[in-house]
Amino acid sequence: MTLHRGSAPQDAFVAVALQLWCAPDWTGFGAITGTMRHPLRLALAWIVVATVQAQTAAAQAPKFISNHRDWTVYEVADPKGKICYIASEPRNQEGNYSRRGNPAVLVARLPGNPPSEQVSVQPGYTYRSGSTVQMKIEGHDFQLFTQGEHAWARTDTDDQELIEAMRRGATMTVRGTSTRDTFSLDTYSLNGFSAAFEAMRGACAG
Repeated sequence: MTLHRGSAPQDAFVAVALQLWCAPDWTGFGAITGTMRHPLRLALAWIVVATVQAQTAAAQAPKFISNHRDWTVYEVADPKGKICYIASEPRNQEGNYSRRGNPAVLVARLPGNPPSEQVSVQPGYTYRSGSTVQMKIEGHDFQLFTQGEHAWARTDTDDQELIEAMRRGATMTVRGTSTRDTFSLDTYSLNGFSAAFEAMRGACAG
């Protein structure tokens, strides 16, 4: 599935920023102190400003960069730094829910010294408090912590291991549980992930 300008993951990325901007300290959500989920919160919060400014300055809106099979590259420019991200929607959606929004998986490259690369999931619903998200890639299992309508890896090391598995894999499943105790099981194609990931790095090389 190819994403285009105006697709859900652009809106999802801004939603992540809003969620992080309002969120309390990460340690209350299972993140390990010292591994710095805080840079994600601070960096993505800039998108809130960029999105508001986009109403009068279109250049501030998320910018489409390129498509790579089932993954799409975007960037957001701001005076404080440029953020790039790649996004994909599932090829198949299963579960016992009655309705949901548009799910997506994103990988963002955030400014810093050195830059960081972090994975997030948008399920299209609110996660059950304290629940985890199970991601499976070619026999490798990963758990992400949740807050509201988003999920993240706990540490930078977890992010890198997850990204490496995504680069090597062909498909990925993501299972989550909603506040209504319904579950979703989404299957993502990883075709084009490596090319999109490298394009993202190139777009935000600094």
